[in-house]
Amino acid sequence: MNESFAIEGLGWRENWRIENGNDSYVVPFPTLRPATLVFHGETEFSYGHYGIHLGQADWLTFMGPSTRTITGHFIDCREGSPTAGVRERHTWSPTSARALYIPPGVAHTFDGLEFVNSINSYELFLPDPKEWVHGSLDWQPDADIINLPLDVPDEDLPLYKPNTHLADELWYDMVAAQQRAMIPKVAYEYPVTRDVRLADGTVRRVELRRPLPKDGRKNWESFDGVFGVGWVRHPVIRSGAESGFSALLDRHPLYFIDHGEDRYTHDAYGIHLGQEDRLTFVGPRDQEVTLHLIDTRVDSPTYGADVSFTLFPDPERYLLIPPGVGHAFEHLENVYTINRPRTLLPEDGGEYLPGNDVIDWPVDQRPMPSLRANAVPASREYYEERVADQKKLRAIPPTHSTPSVMMITGENGQQIRIALRKKVPAAS
Repeated sequence: MNESFAIEGLGWRENWRIENGNDSYVVPFPTLRPATLVFHGETEFSYGHYGIHLGQADWLTFMGPSTRTITGHFIDCREGSPTAGVRERHTWSPTSARALYIPPGVAHTFDGLEFVNSINSYELFLPDPKEWVHGSLDWQPDADIINLPLDVPDEDLPLYKPNTHLADELWYDMVAAQQRAMIPKVAYEYPVTRDVRLADGTVRRVELRRPLPKDGRKNWESFDGVFGVGWVRHPVIRSGAESGFSALLDRHPLYFIDHGEDRYTHDAYGIHLGQEDRLTFVGPRDQEVTLHLIDTRVDSPTYGADVSFTLFPDPERYLLIPPGVGHAFEHLENVYTINRPRTLLPEDGGEYLPGNDVIDWPVDQRPMPSLRANAVPASREYYEERVADQKKLRAIPPTHSTPSVMMITGENGQQIRIALRKKVPAAS
């Protein structure tokens, strides 16, 4: 597999990840910004053209079978770049260990994306303010895609001036708000663009979109038996019969779990008291996953519920599991779960440690615990502090695995939670 890139700025970035048992890893992204889950389906897939962004750098983590081979094709279309006009081709296999960074102005397309999903934790760039104010730009933030034919010859290769000013957090908030409002109204597939020369010699960029059939699926589907558990639809733009883009817009920390390819089944329920999970499952569409739920919330109308369901990976929706609902899964191997959880804090203002907010309750242990979940929604400032903490952690190699948390009874009868973490070898 090729590792070095000739095009300036194009290359792999290592993902900071934590061991999660066997060949499983937790991969956190220290950001509250919007991201995109790109799904490609399981039948033959091809973009059929190059794509170029002028105001967006793609940051792609490829999730899929390690036996797959992805081929990436790249052209540097940046005016003034020291590698302008350079073309290159690389091959690799999906892994949660790294992400591919593609700067604005670099044309790219891929082969071999069947059975592969990707998370794009993109960066946004804005143009020179003077050019933007005076309307002298051929760039629009809501239409930042230029397509080139796969066989474009060198003599016809266009060069563009990409944006260079890093967007601030307010811009990301505006982008997320616009996507949340507009995507549900979209009635067409993701566009293909072409530059067309008119009779008077001027060139205009046009968008070609195919209409979509009406989608009758519900935005919310509850689970019978456990109050508050259910499926929520992502805002989705389709690009084909099985492919498209799910917008991950919740302003909460983002992470995903790579469950590996060895057998992965929980032997304990995970119970959070302050985390509302929002789990998107991606992987083989025909893989049956079993979900076991127990409702430990003493104030829940379904307190004491003990039920099981089956589900299949679906990149277009997420499973909402409220705090206090224990959950255990069977057969998560080859599946990735993406989470942007909401945090709820204790009503008494007590300390809350998100890294230790899990109780591992053995699946065969009854009676189940009786718990009271947190109820105060965390503030924006709280999430920003968590992201700042994550950025500090990423500056050093991981030293321990994810915790296993058990409940024990103290001498005075009080329930005490003990977090156990396995030390991992230092990176060489």
